[in-house]
Amino acid sequence: MRLFLTILCLCMFVACSSDQPVPSDKSAYVGTYVYKSVDTSVDRATDHELDHLVLQADGHYFLVQGGSTKTKSETKGTWRLVPGDPPNVELDHHGYPIQVKRGEIRLLINDDLGEWYAKKE
Repeated sequence: MRLFLTILCLCMFVACSSDQPVPSDKSAYVGTYVYKSVDTSVDRATDHELDHLVLQADGHYFLVQGGSTKTKSETKGTWRLVPGDPPNVELDHHGYPIQVKRGEIRLLINDDLGEWYAKKE
């Protein structure tokens, strides 16, 4: 019985933490995204406290980057969904691979350093 419960718990953990299918409908990506990072050794958190991205339904975006310890910049342009493996959200000509993890849509900035934009629900 213990072995069964251990295997069941392990299966549930793997299922919950693995990547999920990426939506193919562009409307699933419309919304506001915030900067997330698991690696604080490269940048200070205050470098990114203003970082956010807004993807609009009309195909335009608004990106703010910076913070109290990094110069603020604002960028506007057009975005589109680019199919592939993985698909990307492309801001003008810069692509962000899409990942869905634990129900959260992520636009990967740097997967090696664990940096992404997470869609706010």
